[in-house]
Amino acid sequence: MKHRKTLTFATLGLLGAGVAPVPAMAQVDPPPQESGKQWEFDSALLYYAEADGRVQAIEPVIHATYDFGDERVAGVKLVLDSLTGASPNGAAPASSAQTFTRPSGRGTYTAAPGELPLDDSFKDTRVAVSGDYQRPVGQDGKLGFGLNASTEYDFLSAGASARYSRDFNQHNTTLSAGLGYESDQSKPVGGAPEPLSPVPPPGPRAYASSESRGVTDAIVGVTQVLDPHSFVQVNYSLSASSGYHTDPYKMLSVVGADGEPLRYVYESRPDSRTKHAVFARYKRFVLDRHVLDVSYRYLTDDWQVNSSTIDALYRWNFSDRNYLEPHLRWYSQREADFYRAALYDGEEATVEDASADPRLGAFTATTVGLKYGHTMANGHAWNVRLEYYRQTGDTAGVPAAAAAGLSKFDLEPDLTATMFSFGYRFKW
Repeated sequence: MKHRKTLTFATLGLLGAGVAPVPAMAQVDPPPQESGKQWEFDSALLYYAEADGRVQAIEPVIHATYDFGDERVAGVKLVLDSLTGASPNGAAPASSAQTFTRPSGRGTYTAAPGELPLDDSFKDTRVAVSGDYQRPVGQDGKLGFGLNASTEYDFLSAGASARYSRDFNQHNTTLSAGLGYESDQSKPVGGAPEPLSPVPPPGPRAYASSESRGVTDAIVGVTQVLDPHSFVQVNYSLSASSGYHTDPYKMLSVVGADGEPLRYVYESRPDSRTKHAVFARYKRFVLDRHVLDVSYRYLTDDWQVNSSTIDALYRWNFSDRNYLEPHLRWYSQREADFYRAALYDGEEATVEDASADPRLGAFTATTVGLKYGHTMANGHAWNVRLEYYRQTGDTAGVPAAAAAGLSKFDLEPDLTATMFSFGYRFKW
């Protein structure tokens, strides 16, 4: 389950206050709002590849909706993620080669001197399915319900959601609210180790077999039409989770004054997390033909992982059936208050939580991309998108007593990735 949050997992549709270092992938164009009893299918295929042999992913997505008429719509979505490659295990680089035991306790892998240790055995397949139904309530309201579930070899998740929206002011103002709950169960390979306990030598493991977590999400928002060409949207979301948050596959180096590892311990994270997010969006038709879409999102939580996201799209409809859509996204994140690049000798006995997971560190990231879309004579539509992602880390959490020794290593190497997607939409 190491990189689950790297991929698109918005099966609830209305929720999502989680930290998202990597941009959403495999998103398909929203279906046009036409009435009439018919099926509509949105499909997409994503390829994501990090540089230097790190994580690669292939993700096919299909979303089918059926319009019953009278604004009653049902949908079902199926996602399949296949991930392979190398993933950081949390240990810091060292001057000599480092050998680590695989999560099962059997087999080893080795990191070269000066290199960030990567577990090259990373492999995962996830299947996720979700369904939703929406219908009108009264003259100006809509009520929707959703169910979702996903499974991996070491993770199982199931959830439900409900949402309500109502139009006011001659349909120029829409107020909305949603609530969702998700139950997660983790069954790590080799079991879930005791937080901050020493990483043992090769051999069978006998840790707890499973851990669980519950997540409650809520959102309220307003959408306001400003004029015939533009609208604004503002949302506030709250996410509260309780239970197992630790990544059982991540560890930390315990180092001496020279910055060299003395031993390794498993990471530890708090058993609860509360996140608040504010999202604002402005969308405008330009020259009665093109579309400008700009949004900003700010997130803060009780782990002190504060982040800002600016996202901008411009759809240039250069003909009736063709468009180009450049995309720019900027993301900045502050590290968690328990983030540590490494622990100093004996510090593991004095701290309550610690993690060297780069997803909890401080970094900035930029995504640039271009999408081309075409609508065929029969009404079917397809699109292709190519994007480039670059993440630059800001080293934090270095123990003062080992700062000089660790300064000879690149503790936060840059990460780059390429994303390609193909989407196809048709009615039946």
